[in-house]
Amino acid sequence: MSIIGSAGQLPSGWMHLRVVLRMSGGETVTRDTHDGVWAEPWGTPDETTPADCWAVPGLVDAHAHLAREELDFAPGDLPGAKQRARMALEAGVGLIYDKGWRDLTVIRLIDELVASERPEIEAAGAIYAVEGGYHEGFTRNIEPGAMASAIGEAAAEGRGWVKLIGDWPRRGEGPKANFSEHELAEAVAVAEANASKVAIHTMARDVPSMAVRAGVHSIEHGLFLSLEDLEMLGARAGVWVPTVLRVEAVIRQLGAGSSGGRLLTEGLENVTASLSYAVECGVHVLTGTDLVVGTDQVALEAVRLWELGMTPRAVLDSVSGAGFRASGRVSGFDVGGPANAVLFPEDPGLDPRALTRPRHVIRMGRLVR
Repeated sequence: MSIIGSAGQLPSGWMHLRVVLRMSGGETVTRDTHDGVWAEPWGTPDETTPADCWAVPGLVDAHAHLAREELDFAPGDLPGAKQRARMALEAGVGLIYDKGWRDLTVIRLIDELVASERPEIEAAGAIYAVEGGYHEGFTRNIEPGAMASAIGEAAAEGRGWVKLIGDWPRRGEGPKANFSEHELAEAVAVAEANASKVAIHTMARDVPSMAVRAGVHSIEHGLFLSLEDLEMLGARAGVWVPTVLRVEAVIRQLGAGSSGGRLLTEGLENVTASLSYAVECGVHVLTGTDLVVGTDQVALEAVRLWELGMTPRAVLDSVSGAGFRASGRVSGFDVGGPANAVLFPEDPGLDPRALTRPRHVIRMGRLVR
């Protein structure tokens, strides 16, 4: 069932819900909801959730593009984006990092769709590259010497993120860097001065290391991150969103035997070998859909990470807790914290496939599902 309200603020008749929160690992606490936050049990609740479910604070899609339903590079679809955000919420997604589009559709979504009807959303606005450095007409191109002004513009338009295309194939040359390491460091400095973070698309061999040394906050795809890169990224609790389902889709599209397919297959093998070490180093390894599946199906990326060798508990952290921590958000069930939770009939900390089967979703103290 869906009983999401349409008001911008918590209505006076907000449901008094009692929730038994059973965490993977054994701890169980009981909380009531009061004005959208967790409270100690009090009075007689309007409704009580089952006691036999496992709770997480919400799922996280750290590489979404809500503007479109598929990777077609067309202008954004605001009504569709709003519907996709609602669908994600009903599937248990509590936080989205939207990594931009050709326009500001998702920025408008954040401004127009009330918080109770969608997950929390951080977002880049337009995506930035250089001439010839991505699909023609899709990005805003940064001219030589104009990095500071471009990133200042991007940070002002975004909601916490700036998105760069770090490399792109050139005919007969393979993937080449769009920016120098010095330019990436300048982008990071300007973004941070404007309360934003930088995310970079990279599938080439050399660009991930450049980006990590330059201080880029989130590495998107990052097929050729080295062990040294992961150590450096982990030391500052940086983010890596490997988007395995997207990489596999591109390999199928190019053909496994093509030059690009062979390069990406080698990169995917490096990703598989590096996932557990990245977690050990303190990297926030996060799940991201990148339009291979909808944000409401981000659990499928989590399951794929498990199939590639991550432990169930590490996978659960990747699709939930780590994403909240990386954004500085509260994600527990302490009294006074935001009353958000997803309840599963099976323990996803033992079998990540349980993440695809949420029983109840609670957003701001209200039962969404």
